[in-house]
Amino acid sequence: MTLKEYLKTHNLKADEFAKSAGFSSGGVLKWLSGERFPRSVALKKIYEVTNGAVTPNDFWSQQIRGDKD
Repeated sequence: MTLKEYLKTHNLKADEFAKSAGFSSGGVLKWLSGERFPRSVALKKIYEVTNGAVTPNDFWSQQIRGDKD
């Protein structure tokens, strides 16, 4: 599941997720748009915060497919 799908499924806005996970809103927005790729520490935190619903592989798959907003 992509982070975008996770946010939609849980009715969360990017800034709400960012605040709850300890990330900057700008960083989360860049991840969602495909402009930036989360660092390994952030990938681990995203995995933990989403209870394993969003994995590092989901970001790789998104990048390979070229998914962008």
